[in-house]
Amino acid sequence: MQHLFELTPAESIFAHFEDPAVATQLPLRVIPVEALEVKLTDFWDRRALTWENCAVGKAAARLELPLEEIEARFDQFVFCQVLTVGMTVQFEAQREGAWTTLGPPVAGNDHRLEITLPMGRRPVQAVAAVFTATRTGRGVVALRWWGVAQSGLVAELEKTRPVYDGKWSGLILPVEQWPAVRFSRGLLFSETELETLRAKRTAPHWDLHYRSMQEAAAAALQRRPEDYISDFLPVLDERYTRERERGHEPLFYDALVLGLVGLIEGDKQQAFHALRYVMSMLHTKSWAISAECRARGSVWDQGAFLEELAVTACALLLDWFDFALTPRAQALARQTLWDKGVAVIEQDMMRREEVFHINQGPWFCRGRLLGCLYLETHWPRVRRNVEGAWADLREGLQNYVEPDGGASEGMAYFCATLHTSLGGVLAYARARGRKVRDLLPENLTQSGRFVSIMSAVEPGSVLMDGDNLKDRFWADAIPLLAAIFPDDAYADIAATCLAAPGDNPRRFENGIYSFIAGPTVIRPPRPVVPVFGRLPSTGHITSLRRNATGRSLRLHLVGAKARASHTHNDKSGFLLELDREPVFIDRGQIKYDDPRCETLKRSELHNVITPVLPGEIYPNQTYMGEIDTPVIPEGEGDETKFRTHIDVSPVWRGIMSRCTRELVATEFAEFSVLDAGEMVAPSTLSFHLQTRVRWQIEPSCKEAQLHLPGWVVVLHAPWAEEISQAEDLIDYRYQPVWHLQCRVAKQREFHLKTFVLCHPV
Repeated sequence: MQHLFELTPAESIFAHFEDPAVATQLPLRVIPVEALEVKLTDFWDRRALTWENCAVGKAAARLELPLEEIEARFDQFVFCQVLTVGMTVQFEAQREGAWTTLGPPVAGNDHRLEITLPMGRRPVQAVAAVFTATRTGRGVVALRWWGVAQSGLVAELEKTRPVYDGKWSGLILPVEQWPAVRFSRGLLFSETELETLRAKRTAPHWDLHYRSMQEAAAAALQRRPEDYISDFLPVLDERYTRERERGHEPLFYDALVLGLVGLIEGDKQQAFHALRYVMSMLHTKSWAISAECRARGSVWDQGAFLEELAVTACALLLDWFDFALTPRAQALARQTLWDKGVAVIEQDMMRREEVFHINQGPWFCRGRLLGCLYLETHWPRVRRNVEGAWADLREGLQNYVEPDGGASEGMAYFCATLHTSLGGVLAYARARGRKVRDLLPENLTQSGRFVSIMSAVEPGSVLMDGDNLKDRFWADAIPLLAAIFPDDAYADIAATCLAAPGDNPRRFENGIYSFIAGPTVIRPPRPVVPVFGRLPSTGHITSLRRNATGRSLRLHLVGAKARASHTHNDKSGFLLELDREPVFIDRGQIKYDDPRCETLKRSELHNVITPVLPGEIYPNQTYMGEIDTPVIPEGEGDETKFRTHIDVSPVWRGIMSRCTRELVATEFAEFSVLDAGEMVAPSTLSFHLQTRVRWQIEPSCKEAQLHLPGWVVVLHAPWAEEISQAEDLIDYRYQPVWHLQCRVAKQREFHLKTFVLCHPV
């Protein structure tokens, strides 16, 4: 009998590709057909089938998996995977040694697909997936799981979901019975501080921010949270979301903003509705991200991200409003908070050492602290859990932030990690009567330098290094740090992080912590990029020079510490900004539920040099997590000149025996790029640049020109035998990017000097 992992009583998985312990034991056959470099690759959240190139209309690869006898009650196959645009998949079944198709080809759409097909005649000896290219280039298939379903029972189970009327009789007191507002713990503020927050509503910059919160609260008031009560909480990231549950907005942010605005306005209708959100979360069967994380017989899960968000939202709302709940509801809330949230987070922290060295440890500890601090007033023995959570949060932050104040994961993760963890720090400081600044690790006190160096010239904008989905500082990290360190760079960009009317993102509870604990006085924003800056631990170097008329040219070179996470294969990549406009760009990142997210990390999609192998295959720099050697740029600079050098031999291990890059600028309007090294085997070399604007190529001059508002950029590559460009994939905005290549034929040793002239017009 086929071994199955139950998802629901009506559906089970027979091939759980997301669980590495299961996936590596599957007798899966990977059969290359016409594609080049076909392979299976395991990522932290998926197993992927990839290839480098395939001709249009040709079968790229085939996967075959033998099956044993399947229970007679199942009548459908369900194949769950994510296919990029540019390919199709067709499934087949083997019966009595012969293969037949199970259904028509299905085209990839860059999103998760659940393909449900009739099982047909028994027995089925094996199933197969055939992937066909509909355009040339790379192919990526994120394999999720293959399973079986009992179609009639699926439909019946969907009909049996409980219906809630929204009154929550016996749990939420009628508003006319509510006593005066009295917080349970005062995690982030107390009822005596409400008047201070009410005054903040009209302060400069905060007035618009508060209006955006009011708009978000009004929208949250229109939702019926009980409609989202299911087995799992709704989430924006659809990597693990079932087809029938897709498109549901999360509850966390709406609940919190509605509760906070209701408190400040003294609006009991909003407060009651916020408690409806709480009850809906408490009555959700599991706070895990999906059934795939709780499949019977599998121990895989995605991490305690949703549990942390649910604990945080519920703990804060219970702190503010448990005076409006019955004793029965209070008991339910406390037990649920522990069983579905805190206990799961604690287990994650105990079993996974790596979370203490990346964003997840400090991130998860916010929920642990808020949940345990709330429970501590009712269950005194939870104090030991509070202190354990605090010790873990501080250790994680100290490991996460480098001695130079930087974070190897880039600015997006720095903002998200500090946004979450500072909420826990604030609550712990209040509970123990300590000053927040005194509790922070020493490395974090240096982070203003990191923020300045990784800023773009436009105030509030950032360099798109690593897994960065936004080109701006976001969430509450910067305003909170501005309150803690009022004389540092954070205060100069805090205003750009505040929301404006019409800007109500429902992710990471944006704006709530800023409003509660951000500085009352907000300065007008100004640029913070230094004339010269270097991060010797994190691995970045930057230069911002101006001419006599105030025009600016900014150069930035990318390196990394050893074993950096959320980084890309772009070491020695350089970025150019002219005035406040990005010119030579980093593409950044897109949502992780889009399979192109891994492709955007590739070397050739950054401003580096790479070999070019037959079949138009670009070898990738070795992923930094596998390199135990830091690659850190050296250099110096001032108002007129800049020089930097980086040795990237370690990231080309096995491909180049040595490789260095040097950037030199002795005049404002021009700079040179010197790439030198030696290949292990002779190969064509390509110099890559990514831009948002099409180039004008002059092959006879070995030049390319970029015409921009206020500037003409001229690239001169005297060594190049070919200069070409093409629209190649997208950036973080899902907008197309122009990819310029300057190539030279097979080399073993190379010494390539490229010149860039930037003329203000």
